[in-house]
Amino acid sequence: MQSALSATQLPKIRIYVDPSKLSADRALLDGPAHHHLKNVLRFKPGDELIVFDGCGREAVGVLEMYQGENAVVRVVGDTDTSTESALELTIAPCLAKGKKIDLVVEKSVEIGADRICPIISERSIGRVTGEPAINRVERWRRVAIRAAEQSLRTQMPVVERIRKLDEFAAAKPQDVLGLVFTAGASPDPPATLRQRYPNTFKVSAIIGPEGGLTQDEIRLCRKHGFIDVGLGPRILRAETAAIVAAAVCQHLWGDLGRKAPEAPAKKD
Repeated sequence: MQSALSATQLPKIRIYVDPSKLSADRALLDGPAHHHLKNVLRFKPGDELIVFDGCGREAVGVLEMYQGENAVVRVVGDTDTSTESALELTIAPCLAKGKKIDLVVEKSVEIGADRICPIISERSIGRVTGEPAINRVERWRRVAIRAAEQSLRTQMPVVERIRKLDEFAAAKPQDVLGLVFTAGASPDPPATLRQRYPNTFKVSAIIGPEGGLTQDEIRLCRKHGFIDVGLGPRILRAETAAIVAAAVCQHLWGDLGRKAPEAPAKKD
C-alpha cells in the first residue's frame, strides 16, 4: 500500500468509519455513511474520498462498489496527519432548551474538545430522562461525527451520557484543571489562568445555564477543585458561553494561542 500522501493530493470528501471496519486495505461504510455517500453525494465507483476511524488513522480511499447496504472503499494510502491539540479538553454544558446543545457539540468539536458531557443543574432548561435522554445523546453523537468530518479531526470526540452537576464535579481527576464558566463568577479575566497554571494539559470546563449556577452549586464545584471564571461584563447566552469557553481554553493551553507546552505521551 502507498505510504503517506501530501495535503495537495487529498480529496475533499471526508467520511467517518467505525474502527472495526477499517482494515489495512479496505473500509466498509454502512448506515448513515453509506446513505450519505450513495444518496446525497451520489458517489460512483472510482470516486475518491478520505476515511478516518476517529482513533488517529486517516486514509485516502477509492469507492469500489455498493454491496447491499454497504459501500466498499479500497484504501490507497494513509495520510499520517493529525489535527489534534495537546490539550485534553472536556466541555460540560448545562442542558438548554431546543437544539442549543446541538450547536455547542458542533462548535466544541470544531474548536478541538475531546469530550462533551451534558449536565443538569438547578436552573437547567430542557431536562430529560429515560429513553428521551438516550435519544438526545445519540443525536448529539451524530452531530459530533458530522463536525469531526467537516473540521478534519483525526480523533473522534466522545459525547457522554447526561449527568447531574454534583456527579460530574465529584468525578474530576486530580490531574485535571477544573473551571466553571458562569454568571456571577470571578471577575478576573481568563488570561490570568495561564500565568497561574502554565503547564496544563487537561481541562474540564463546566458552563452554567442561562440563569447561571446557584451559589450553592458554585461552592459545590469549588469543593471538588473547580475554579469559577468570568467571561467579561456582558451577559452571554449559554450556548455562546460554551463556545467562548472552549476557544479560551484552546487559546490558553491548546493550539489557538502561542505554542502550547509539549504534552506528555497519551496512554493507550
